[in-house]
Amino acid sequence: MTNPFDDDGPRTTNPFDDDTTEPSLAAPPTAASPHYDGDIGGAMARSTFRADGGGVLEHSSAAGESSSWQDLGDLPYRRVGLYAGVEWGREKKNTGQSDPNDMRHENEEQVGLSRFPKSYVETVRAHQDAVLGSSGESEVARLLSTTTATFVAGCPNGGPIATVTVPLATGPTGGQSSSGFGPRTTIRVMNNSGLLLASIPFPSQDLALTVQSNRLPLHRTPGDILAIGFTSRCILVVVLRDSLTLCYDLAGNCVLPPFFSLPHSSSMKGGSPNRSHTVATTGMDLLEASVFEGGVAVLGADMNSAVVELLDEFDDPSYADGADVSARRISATIPTQREQQQYRAGQQNQQQTPRSFLLNNTYYALVTTLPTGMFARSNHLGFQCIAVLPRQYAPSGRPELFLSTSDGSVVQAGMNPSTSPNNGFTDVDCRTKIGGMNEMGQVSPIVSMKFAPNGRFLACFTSNSILTVVSTTFESKILEFDTSAGSRSPPRDMGWCGEDSVVLHWKNLGVLMVGPFGDFLRFSFGEGADDSPNKQPEVYLVPEVDCCRVITSCSVEILQRVPPVTADLLRIGSIEPGALLLDASEAFDAGSPNADEAARSITQREGLLEEAILQCIDSAVGEFDVNVQKRMLTAASYGLHFACKDESHRSRAPGRPTPEAATFVRCSRKIRVLNAVRRRATGFAMTSTQYDLVMPKGVVARLMASGRASQAASIADYLKLGKRVSDLARASKAAAFVTCQSSLTDTQIAEEAIRIIRGEDQDATKPGPSLSSGVFASVALAAHRAGRRGVTDLLILKEQSPADKVAALLAIGSYADAAAVAAKSRDPDLIFSAMEAYERSLSSNEEGKSLYFSGVINKFPNEAVNMFTSYYSRFGSLQGGDARPSINILLRRQKHTDAGLKMAQKALSMKSPGMSESESGKQKIDALKEAANIFDL
Repeated sequence: MTNPFDDDGPRTTNPFDDDTTEPSLAAPPTAASPHYDGDIGGAMARSTFRADGGGVLEHSSAAGESSSWQDLGDLPYRRVGLYAGVEWGREKKNTGQSDPNDMRHENEEQVGLSRFPKSYVETVRAHQDAVLGSSGESEVARLLSTTTATFVAGCPNGGPIATVTVPLATGPTGGQSSSGFGPRTTIRVMNNSGLLLASIPFPSQDLALTVQSNRLPLHRTPGDILAIGFTSRCILVVVLRDSLTLCYDLAGNCVLPPFFSLPHSSSMKGGSPNRSHTVATTGMDLLEASVFEGGVAVLGADMNSAVVELLDEFDDPSYADGADVSARRISATIPTQREQQQYRAGQQNQQQTPRSFLLNNTYYALVTTLPTGMFARSNHLGFQCIAVLPRQYAPSGRPELFLSTSDGSVVQAGMNPSTSPNNGFTDVDCRTKIGGMNEMGQVSPIVSMKFAPNGRFLACFTSNSILTVVSTTFESKILEFDTSAGSRSPPRDMGWCGEDSVVLHWKNLGVLMVGPFGDFLRFSFGEGADDSPNKQPEVYLVPEVDCCRVITSCSVEILQRVPPVTADLLRIGSIEPGALLLDASEAFDAGSPNADEAARSITQREGLLEEAILQCIDSAVGEFDVNVQKRMLTAASYGLHFACKDESHRSRAPGRPTPEAATFVRCSRKIRVLNAVRRRATGFAMTSTQYDLVMPKGVVARLMASGRASQAASIADYLKLGKRVSDLARASKAAAFVTCQSSLTDTQIAEEAIRIIRGEDQDATKPGPSLSSGVFASVALAAHRAGRRGVTDLLILKEQSPADKVAALLAIGSYADAAAVAAKSRDPDLIFSAMEAYERSLSSNEEGKSLYFSGVINKFPNEAVNMFTSYYSRFGSLQGGDARPSINILLRRQKHTDAGLKMAQKALSMKSPGMSESESGKQKIDALKEAANIFDL
């Protein structure tokens, strides 16, 4: 096939032919890696460089040298190894506590990124013995890989990864493996160096839907898992084949109750017209699920689709209010008293904490169902795949769903089908632009679509093995590339490597990178190079905003376009100002007399020295190799010292650091933080661009979510991110302390936690500086989840913010204490919140209502009781209102006279339209008699 962007005519080379690949691509160079010694605030020279790989990052020492770069047309790319010899799923050092997951891990066997039940592995090994007479590990691993599938998902911006192994064969139950895989599997969350962060059993014991305070158990098996993925907010989304959606944080805790993203319309229950309280009890079978940075989109077997947006309390409330009228809102639920009792019993028996108890009320989901099935039926077509354009790149300000059709086109669906013409569907009619005709003369449909990180381009792969890149508006075609010479099957994975190239992976064929003008590079990751079961061809792509992370059975690497400033600086024969300054600096270090002359040549033109300094600084920030970082920063420092001799340079900012000096300090701090989070103990595969995208506060938040609270507190103090961030980071560190301690008393744990919150140099017995609101409450909740009620009570007493104190007391089930704190603060909203939370924690039957009334009257403070009475009194005085609740309240409070007067007033004001005068009079008389009986009390 002719490439229209190739000036040399038709391309006949097979991109999968090993002869077309340079030798350096088949086996990337490996060398030493930067190791951060742990002290964030130390000098830059304290970073060391080790080659043994023990506990340090490992990546290519030549990553910063132009000789190791590969040119994709005019764009240089590099392959950087971040972690080698990774042992996936290795656990932290034993803290002396018993882990309920240990027994489950003993019954599992790991091969690379996959984890299988030992009984299943023994069955496969026995089968191999019976058929072949031997059970070689390579053959067993090969058979395991052909009968199971391992899903791997990476958190954006260098974050952790999640893996789960499921059987391919399913039985009549919809998930039970017919080959004996077993009824359970484990979802593992790990950092990029393989350290286990969380282990989530699937299906969990408390997997259930809550409908009108009733829990409906859900019976699921590993084969029900359809897809997993991370959002940009580090939420792990697990989608099952019947559209049941589960959401977890990095610690493995549920952030939302299970819900169906594409429910059957006949299964909607809830008894309330409010869409927020409508719950589906069954879901539609799915063909595909696609997790994107803002949530997940699903395509059902009936061709209907839905988009789930995962939001939190920091999102603009007006955004959710402007959702389509058909959208459902899924919010976290408050556990009932029965669930709390089960939780406490589980703590006493040292069982696993029910994950439903740990729901976080800050998260919620908007589920918008799109009637794409109606469009498909009316146009006599089906949908092949889906892709989502995130809301920040969509003209409407909301996500847009793209669906490829069976006739070779693409349908664009908006998020407001109820108010848009044609239900918001637009057929872009790209049949003549993408794919062309197949061997039978039919238009080839698109089988895979991926959006570029900037939202400007869409990569489409068709059934006839044509890769086409078009603009998001489908007005222009950027690229058309034929991959049929290597394989006629669709790739196992496809994604973007930054914004300039597309990467595709075929099993046993390696990774193919295609540039904007039809140029390509092929990267081999050892497929088939070793018969060891741990060296089997497991390759997974994680597209990033500026690179592509490649995760294999034993390593993590990135494919990245060399930053332009680095390419200009280090290419052979460069005459850029930064390159001249680098040469001058190295000549000075070597003692050459030409160093001063080389440096002065840069100052001949005004502004050239400043440009050279900034180029060296920017290049250092984009590097992974500590030696290259030091080389660039040394050159920048040499330029700064040389500039101090220039009178015109000093006069730019008299008495203050120059902008270049301030940039040097800021970037040096940034480099130290990046080197710290890349070390194996933390395992963040973060680049400089990703750091800028997440921002320093986001890095601290991710460290806290990943269980690296101490490092988060150090970085927050080192970068001077503000009092609020530092306080929250120290609170996270204190929460980790109270969770893991078991040998100290509650008082000792509380005192140590207070010392950590106030700062390492503070004494818990002395008054410390004022702290941000909510820090003690957050640590108290962590102690409550760890079963340390004494520590919880001591820390809640230290909380000064009434709102946070009330929220913490409500979370632990102390409703009366929460109401007392609210009454003391004279905040009616907090008092009402306490009563409302108490009511929701009880069942909705008559027994629950009776407990609610007696609990408020007997246990809550007078301010709450008076508000309670006033509310029901006003409600009963309305026309047609029920006065019995307010009368019952007055009777429970022993106010018989007020109750009798209330009943008499209600009797005299009775109006019964549609009833005869005799019937109405009889009803009033009965009510007055009841009032008289009350007065007799």
